[in-house]
Amino acid sequence: MIALLLVSFLTSCGSEKMVTDSRIAMGTLVIVSLPESDEEAMDGIFSLIYEIDHKLSRYNPSSWISRINQAAGEESVSLPEDIYALVKASVEMAFFTDGIFNPAIGPLSALWGMGTESAGVPDGEEINEVLPLLDYSLIELVDENCSVYLPLEGMALDLGGVGKGYAADCVRKYLEEAGVKSALVNLGGNVLAYGHKSNGEDWRIGIRDPEKSESSFFTTVDVADETVITSGSYQRYIEQDGIRYHHILDSLTGYPAETDILSATVIGTSGTLGDMFSTTLFALGSEKAMEMADRLGIKVVLYLSDGSVLSSDGHDGQIAVLEE
Repeated sequence: MIALLLVSFLTSCGSEKMVTDSRIAMGTLVIVSLPESDEEAMDGIFSLIYEIDHKLSRYNPSSWISRINQAAGEESVSLPEDIYALVKASVEMAFFTDGIFNPAIGPLSALWGMGTESAGVPDGEEINEVLPLLDYSLIELVDENCSVYLPLEGMALDLGGVGKGYAADCVRKYLEEAGVKSALVNLGGNVLAYGHKSNGEDWRIGIRDPEKSESSFFTTVDVADETVITSGSYQRYIEQDGIRYHHILDSLTGYPAETDILSATVIGTSGTLGDMFSTTLFALGSEKAMEMADRLGIKVVLYLSDGSVLSSDGHDGQIAVLEE
């Protein structure tokens, strides 16, 4: 019900009636809204998202990521070009961010089990045992045959920090090829605002208030043909002994990243880059995050633990407090 109210808020005021469908995919609730005249594209969108999840999920033993992980320390795995390109981009981002974004974090993710029935806080000894397996610099990539090799037994990729953004880019391409002019796709907080609303206006996207309910927004952004992607400590977490542990893990310490940011939202044309950067900026903390946004021209909105909000316009790096 909350999710449907969210979509109603986002898609109101268009000149053509919108049709909306919601289904579980990629471990979250995916909501798709299309103009009634393009409703026939709905099933194709969800089929594509299911296919991507099947290829990337480390929980699916037959996915490409699982095949790489199962072959760790034994042999390389040749991938389809699109999946190889995503793995390579993730490794390149790891080098660019000095491991703040780290696709080799699989062993640590499995240890914490966030989002699973086995979720729990591991002890220090368990964490220390897996830390050497998180070395992304050891990943061997061969462009000629699109192969990936993890040289240490126990190494494992986890593309959870980029999968939904990548899916948004794939859906965008599908919509372009299908001739759809307007759509809104919400992949569990990763929103693709495709084209304009049917009346020609920009989409108005609400960014959730991390300290309130799912239907509460602390600000809105008007976008067209862009993705709005948020990483936050409220999205997945566990509590133990009165302490909350969020799901964005620091591969240097083995524990959740220490940051003064409660949510980091990135706005841009690439869902893949937006997903990776939202995770990175969240983990960096506000000062370094805004420095990176300024340097790279990233449009970002940060909600901080003291209740303040920072944003960068993505061009001149000016910082402003947004009004609610």
